Amino acid sequence: MMMKKRYLAGWLLGAVLVVAVVLPVAAQPESILLNNEQYFVKKKRPPVAFPHAVHMDVLACTDCHHRYEKGENVLNEDALEEGNPEIRCGNCHNLNNRYGLQQAFHASCTGCHRQMVVDGSKKTGPRTCGGCHALK
Repeated sequence: MMMKKRYLAGWLLGAVLVVAVVLPVAAQPESILLNNEQYFVKKKRPPVAFPHAVHMDVLACTDCHHRYEKGENVLNEDALEEGNPEIRCGNCHNLNNRYGLQQAFHASCTGCHRQMVVDGSKKTGPRTCGGCHALK
């Protein structure tokens, strides 16, 4: 009987650990619509359907999400929860910031995709306006 209790306790602990590790990742959206109407009032192109899940498979969270202090990314990954307004790009890259939201998106997204070409990667993301701002 004691062996069964130990086995059950071990199994429960394992299940809790799996849920604690897998659930936060699984809760992330597959795709995020980058619309930001409050910043782009007179936009000329449609919003971007950003494939978040594809990027999560190949990049660390802090490759894109950041909070720089003295040139170092000091972002605590625990803050990366869906719905947390502090992790939205526009929270820092806004109309009051010298490096605005459009500049941040373009530098980060197309900059990374172009670097992949330079590095000889066979598969890269879009590098032109219409590649991201696709009409449906």
